[in-house]
Amino acid sequence: MRRLAILLAGAALLAGCAAPAVPEAASAVQAVSSEAGTGHTGSRTEQLAVLDGLVDFGADTAGGSLKTARAAAVLVEYLSASDFEDGTADAWRAGLSGDAQERLALNWPGILAEAQAICADPAARADELASAGVETDFPGMELGGVPDKLAALDAVLGAQEQPVKG
Repeated sequence: MRRLAILLAGAALLAGCAAPAVPEAASAVQAVSSEAGTGHTGSRTEQLAVLDGLVDFGADTAGGSLKTARAAAVLVEYLSASDFEDGTADAWRAGLSGDAQERLALNWPGILAEAQAICADPAARADELASAGVETDFPGMELGGVPDKLAALDAVLGAQEQPVKG
């Protein structure tokens, strides 16, 4: 899970170029590195770190496709080993600022599509993920349950017609 921590740290660094970093990101990266990968419901801190990575950049900015691939990889790796607690994604989304809501609406469709593609054929995504700095061995991981988890997350995060005000 060291890779997950590195990916989150890299995403946070790259996000600093396009959008303000989330203050909890640094401590959340440490929590993810020590707790993820144990087949459990992740701690709230690590769940929020993964979710924050979805809005740390704008998909329409320079390097957006690589940042999208990296965010999708972090999400898939997290969901392969852990679950989100009920209501965590709802509460997170409700607490987003207006700008972050807009970034979520812009970023989520691409992140979801990339995450689904990783699950469907991880070997085919290897070159793109390597270009994005992702070193996770997705072909060697058990990803069978991830598509259902992505669908559940999409039910919350994909509902962009009526933004939730926090």
